[in-house]
Amino acid sequence: MSHDFHFNGLSPDEKVVELHTHSNISDGLESPEKLMQRAKRAGVRAISLTDHDTVAGLPRASAEAKRLGVEFIPGIEFTCDHLGRSVHLLGHFIRPDAPRLAAQIKARGSARVERMGEIIERLNHSGLRLDKEDFFAVYADSPSITRGQLGAYMLKKGFARSREEVFEKYIGDSAPCYVELNTLTPFDALELIHDAGGAATLAHPLLSGCDDVIPALAEAGLAGIEVEHPSQDADAQFHYRKMAEEYGLLCMGGSDCHGVPHKQDRLGQFSQPLRLLLELSKRAKTRRTVT
Repeated sequence: MSHDFHFNGLSPDEKVVELHTHSNISDGLESPEKLMQRAKRAGVRAISLTDHDTVAGLPRASAEAKRLGVEFIPGIEFTCDHLGRSVHLLGHFIRPDAPRLAAQIKARGSARVERMGEIIERLNHSGLRLDKEDFFAVYADSPSITRGQLGAYMLKKGFARSREEVFEKYIGDSAPCYVELNTLTPFDALELIHDAGGAATLAHPLLSGCDDVIPALAEAGLAGIEVEHPSQDADAQFHYRKMAEEYGLLCMGGSDCHGVPHKQDRLGQFSQPLRLLLELSKRAKTRRTVT
């Protein structure tokens, strides 16, 4: 895949790059096309779609971005486990048709369906009485079924008043109906991303509480860590900038946009400079040359 960009008239410091977004192919609210259209209106000039454990939305997003004159970077977000903690790795500049990547995505899809069935059974045992068949019928066309979709379904059916309530009371990591996802280690995901020609970066590290694994991931070829993210305040950003400097990692950032339910739109609010995209592309090329 060519990483040649065309940003006529823009300086390398121009903040017009959005590297962390989700569509309704995983747990976002909007189609890949609508997401690209909103990005264009927000002034984004380059964007990556990073749906959870799937690349199914990339062709549609890429085609719409091309139509709009927006540069597109194929991406993915892998859900991983490190010592019982959920760790998320972003892959950018990946080849979506890479054989090992495709095989793992297929396995992830099956694991997610099985896990979601178990969560719904636990919810029913708690007295909520969700219709499992109806839920899977609603999301029959989704290649990556997540707790975000279940949360949206529960809100629609009146089982809770907010997404926060759904996760805190029922399906969050520490909630009674949570079921752990049979998943990859971050090192497995790192290897898959490299095998697919991409650059791997660590998403929202504060949410994961996984600082201890960053040195080993950096040694294994991690390209960057997400410094600017809605979950990370100024103190957290300072902390992760220092870690990035210590381990030679890029300071990443992105909105982690899932759509606009009832909160302020985040798309474009955490855009990164062009020079970061160019450096990330360079690291992906270097990794492909090495492997």
